[in-house]
Amino acid sequence: MPVMEHDTPREMNRSDVDRVLLIETESFPQPWKRTFFEEALDSSITRAFVFEREGVVAAYIVLYAVADEAHVMNVAVDRRWRRQGLARVLMAFVIDRCNAAGVKDYFLEVRESNVPAISLYRSFGFKAVGRRKRYYSESNEDALVMQLAVGSAGAGPAVGKVEEKRAVSHG
Repeated sequence: MPVMEHDTPREMNRSDVDRVLLIETESFPQPWKRTFFEEALDSSITRAFVFEREGVVAAYIVLYAVADEAHVMNVAVDRRWRRQGLARVLMAFVIDRCNAAGVKDYFLEVRESNVPAISLYRSFGFKAVGRRKRYYSESNEDALVMQLAVGSAGAGPAVGKVEEKRAVSHG
C-alpha cells in the first residue's frame, strides 16, 4: 500500500510498545529492551513517533533532541511494509518538526553495510562525518556517523525533495 498524503505519523505512547518491540526484534540483532522504550517515553528530551498501517504500528522512529541538536537513535519498519516509503515519511516528519523547534544539526549512526538506510539518509542530505570502529558488538561492524546540518535557514536540503518524491513514487 503506497504512502498517501493524509498518512501522518503520530507520537508513540505506552500502548504502542508491545508492537514496537516486535518490529525492533525482527529488525535488529541486539534489540532494545522494553525498559528502554518506556524510559524514552518518559524523557523530556526524547521524541518518538509511529506510523500505522491497517490499524497497527508498522514503523517507528526514536530520537533525542537537545537545544539545536538531534540524534536519531532508531528507525525501523515492519518487514511487511518495507520498501514502501514509511521510513522516508518518518524521517521527513521528524526533520520538519525538529526544524520548527530550532534543531539545526542531526546525527545518527548506521551500520556501514546497510546500503538502503545510507541511501535514505543521503537523500535527506546527511553526509558521513566519521566512523565508529566495531560499534556493533554482535558483528564488530563499524558504524558510519552521519550528519545533516540545516543551519539557521530552517528546512534541510532534502525535505522539499521528499515531498516531491512522495507525490511521484510514494517512497
